[in-house]
Amino acid sequence: MHILTLYQSIARWFLLLTIAVSLAACGGGSGGSDDDSTQDPTSPEADPSYSINVELRDLNTDELVANPNPEEPVRVHVTVKRDNGDPVASDNVTVTTTLGELTPKSGIVKTNDSGVATLELSVEGLEIGSAGEVIVAYDSVSTDQAPYSPLRFSIEEPSLKLGYLDSNQQFVSGKLEVLAQNLSSKGTTPVSVYVQGPDGNLYSKKIQVEFSSNCSLSQPAVATLDSPVTTTEGKATSTYTAEGCEGQDSITAALVTYPGISASGQLTVMPPEVGSIKFVSAEPEIINIQGSGGKETSEVRFQVFSKDGLPMSGVEVNFTLENGDGNVNLASSSGTTDANGEVIALVSAGRVALPVRVKAIITDSNGNSSHTFSSDLVVSAGILDQDSFSLAASVLRVNGDAYDGVTSEITIRVGDDDNTIPDGTAISFKTEYGRIAGYCTTVDGDCSVDWNSQNPRAPLDYKFIGDDGVEHSLRTIFNTTCPVTGRMGGFPCPQSLGQPYGGRSTILAYALGQESYTDANSNGQYDTGETFIDLPEAFLDHNEDGAFGNPGSIGSCSPNCPQVAGDEELFIPLNNNGKYDSGNGIYNGLNCSEAAEADGACSKELVHVREELVILVAGSEPYGIFRTLDDDYTSSPEVEVELGGATHLYFYLSDLYNGLLPEGTTVKTSSENCKVSHGSDEIDFGPELVEFTIVAANDAELGPEYVKVEVNVPAPGGDSDSGVTKTWQFKCTVK
Repeated sequence: MHILTLYQSIARWFLLLTIAVSLAACGGGSGGSDDDSTQDPTSPEADPSYSINVELRDLNTDELVANPNPEEPVRVHVTVKRDNGDPVASDNVTVTTTLGELTPKSGIVKTNDSGVATLELSVEGLEIGSAGEVIVAYDSVSTDQAPYSPLRFSIEEPSLKLGYLDSNQQFVSGKLEVLAQNLSSKGTTPVSVYVQGPDGNLYSKKIQVEFSSNCSLSQPAVATLDSPVTTTEGKATSTYTAEGCEGQDSITAALVTYPGISASGQLTVMPPEVGSIKFVSAEPEIINIQGSGGKETSEVRFQVFSKDGLPMSGVEVNFTLENGDGNVNLASSSGTTDANGEVIALVSAGRVALPVRVKAIITDSNGNSSHTFSSDLVVSAGILDQDSFSLAASVLRVNGDAYDGVTSEITIRVGDDDNTIPDGTAISFKTEYGRIAGYCTTVDGDCSVDWNSQNPRAPLDYKFIGDDGVEHSLRTIFNTTCPVTGRMGGFPCPQSLGQPYGGRSTILAYALGQESYTDANSNGQYDTGETFIDLPEAFLDHNEDGAFGNPGSIGSCSPNCPQVAGDEELFIPLNNNGKYDSGNGIYNGLNCSEAAEADGACSKELVHVREELVILVAGSEPYGIFRTLDDDYTSSPEVEVELGGATHLYFYLSDLYNGLLPEGTTVKTSSENCKVSHGSDEIDFGPELVEFTIVAANDAELGPEYVKVEVNVPAPGGDSDSGVTKTWQFKCTVK
């Protein structure tokens, strides 16, 4: 209830007094006439010989109340007197109301000796402005009948105020207590309001307060406030959190049930500072080279955040490409973030199939720049590093020289310096011979592609003159004399025949990443002086000598390479300078510390991390030669073994390239008197060495027998019946 001024109080007293006098006059005696014979006792206007006075009063102060409010019940004060002014004592009156609840609910109360009867009226929970009437009935008189009238009222807002307590604990109406007037871009601050009751003290009853602000009501909301909040001992506190709001924000607190009772305050949210940038997505992740008919462009999306972690709009982001090829293009070298803090770099492919990453760079108000990279066409924690790059093949010796379409699954396993990597990282592949898929994308750090046997199976242009006097592309046991045995013409050689090797295909896997280093002080950064792997540009090592040997490329080892036959090797360009580059002598990777970068000891520019393996594209026909303990190489050896004794015989087994035969090849022996067992070993760049152990049991029959050695090379798919089987034999004599 609003506090009444003295003038208003006096006016209401006169109004109520006038009503009471009117009731008394109408319900009094003869009204100046002593003749009662003309009055109808059944008429509503019959003289009741008494008066009824009805008032609303404050329960605590007993002051007159014009209208009740939902927070405070009022007293209905009824006075019944006879026409001579004597009170009607100890008699029941009946009180009813059209709005609210009476206590007692029956409305029947007894007058006291002064003719006064009282009861309570509550309008709690009812709508402000609603109108009602209080009607009193006594004997045959009711105040809702002429000439009387009921006591009419309307529900008004309670006399509550919202505000705050100043430093002197004085109540300041209409203002909120905002602890932080200047707030960071994602800061929080308490906002408090106090409720003052009609008596000038803090309102002790619990009541709900609704908090809101311009920023919290915007769409989308860029600030939050706890709301509604229930008061405790007259105080309600909400927490304001800035979630993108900038500049001045006006805050309002209002009583939930009485929104007209409110208080307000302001605070200023400071502009955010540029904090970080992350890679969001590349759609699609893989684009096709020009003219291939596929998708040739990708939208690479980044998001910029303030130091408080909120998306920032209006930030300029610069883009560069990390591939060094020159065939991949950016539609624009910069962009500006939208309302969600996002910006898009549009990448279009050229005519070279290479992995590419987009580098996105932001600069803060102090001129400090930071950057991140996209995945290969998140930015999260992982960038590939060299020593976490591992390559494996499901089949290392495929029966692929004579058959097309024989496959081996090539699996790359990658990681960053913590051996984890986000999904979707693209790994590229190249193969010397056969065919391989150009890329795969990782899931849980792994991905696989299939290598297929097909042409090419030999160098395109490299030639040499064999020992047979004919020009060849690859060395075989038919065109090269074995240095150990002096043989040529279909016999395996116990050592390599030399370059160019046949039946071997180098496979290269590569992607943009960082060099590996030893983190001596475990600070997660490369520091000056720490050991690292200095990587040259990646290349497909045809002759397996570890040196790039294409004589047509600047920077190759030609003509002083460790091995010949590297003429057709290709490198993966990183900086597009037109030549093959060795390592730059410094660490390359995102772990480059600021101090080491300032020393010139490292760079945050990425390199190609890589791994190679060699698949044997083996011939399907086996070739063999025996070696005795006397180092005699022969196709039909003879061995002797004493009764109860043992001896050994060696058998070299290869394909036409003097290499290992396909996986699944079997060696079986059959004999009766001489018991033969065998084991095998592999010779680098050479054949398989089978060692036969020959035993003559004590009960063996004396004399010679021929031991048969059967070699089966199954057809692709493991079918031994449709494969190639050849048989050799040696003479075994038991003495």
